[in-house]
Amino acid sequence: MENQKLKLEPLFNFAENEKSILIKTAPAQVGIQGKIYDGVGEVRLDFYPRAHLFFYGYFQHIPVQHILAGFSQIGIDFFSINNRKVEGFYVSTGGDANAQEFNIKWSPNKNPIIGLGDNSTEISGLIFHLLNFCNFFGTKHSIENIGTAMHSLQHIELNAKHWSIEIKELLTTRKNIKTLEKEGGYRLTHIGKIEKDNDNKLTGSEASYILKALSIFISFAKGVWCEPLCPVGVDESGERVWESWSAPHEAWHSPLSWFDAHHGTQLALLFHGFMDKWEDDDWRIALREAIYWYLNANFFPRGMEPGIILTQAALERLSYEYSVKDRQLLTVEGFKSLRASDKLRLLFSSLGIPIEIPKELPKLGQLSRQYNWIDAPHALTEIRNSLVHPEHKKRGQLNEAHHEARNFGLWYLEMGILSICGYMGTYANRLKSRYIGQVEDVPWKK
Repeated sequence: MENQKLKLEPLFNFAENEKSILIKTAPAQVGIQGKIYDGVGEVRLDFYPRAHLFFYGYFQHIPVQHILAGFSQIGIDFFSINNRKVEGFYVSTGGDANAQEFNIKWSPNKNPIIGLGDNSTEISGLIFHLLNFCNFFGTKHSIENIGTAMHSLQHIELNAKHWSIEIKELLTTRKNIKTLEKEGGYRLTHIGKIEKDNDNKLTGSEASYILKALSIFISFAKGVWCEPLCPVGVDESGERVWESWSAPHEAWHSPLSWFDAHHGTQLALLFHGFMDKWEDDDWRIALREAIYWYLNANFFPRGMEPGIILTQAALERLSYEYSVKDRQLLTVEGFKSLRASDKLRLLFSSLGIPIEIPKELPKLGQLSRQYNWIDAPHALTEIRNSLVHPEHKKRGQLNEAHHEARNFGLWYLEMGILSICGYMGTYANRLKSRYIGQVEDVPWKK
């Protein structure tokens, strides 16, 4: 039965101020030279010049000597908010010594920060916020009325074992995406919820677990970091009992990806197989590492050459996990003795991914004929070796194929992850010129 207390609506006013979003106001404490002072704190998601989670503290009736110590940024022992000490460092301090007022801006060492509840907190359901996702056609839709106007909103439902997840378009989604395409930055595009089947509760530790999985999954779909932000867990009465505070990794970027936004069913088809692998400890680590490198390689402003190197590092990581640990086709020593091209060839052939260089990559094909490279793994590793080995005899001679090589490596990485997860649907082929909505079956399905 659907949780009526868990409405798919934003829980923070992301539209109020684009530069800074207030997440929470709570009691705060600061330690200065061994003394502890109480005040009021704010948790804010600041977006400019780069998205970051900051904590602000406002304190009164502070002795002048301690205010001066704070102004000089010496003697600050700690900062806490909502009865939680935040490991981090001060960014700036201020205030008025004459009025005995002291302010501090504090940065956590890492996020997310669990700001309410703990690992044992029982949660009926979670609401999360999604910034900078794509405008998709979903697996279902709903109707919302604004005055006399009716608006159809797209939803994607993801189900795996006991998890039930829904991502919903907002009335402002299309407008915000148009703004992002023109101006970049950060905008709220979707809202989501997470529940367990049969009205079962989830714990705080389970919430962190599924949110991490969803972060990797959605980012892999978008082709750039795109994580659930500032999730809030509620109990049966709808009261907030668990919160996690976080900031996005990347500003707006819309690279190529295997996922076609006109086919939301692709995500629904992949999610079950992805979660099967995620629940395996070894595969969870391997997928997290491979997708991390994929996202960095797919961020084109970082350059073509790093992309080539990173994609092949990720592919070798997948090959090791699949060939040695999962299928036991080779021993560890046997895998180490293989050439890099053989490691890739073994992975692709085992997963049903073709190893020929397609006609859509003419420069790579021309070099392969010129240098007698026998297949795609041979070509890709030769280009990678020419970048990482300064003594390589072809160093500097293969630059014309770098763009194709990076894109080809990314295609292989996408295909490898999809096949490992048992995906049998369609995908957007980054190697071909295509229009939005044009998809084809994965190679191993034929």
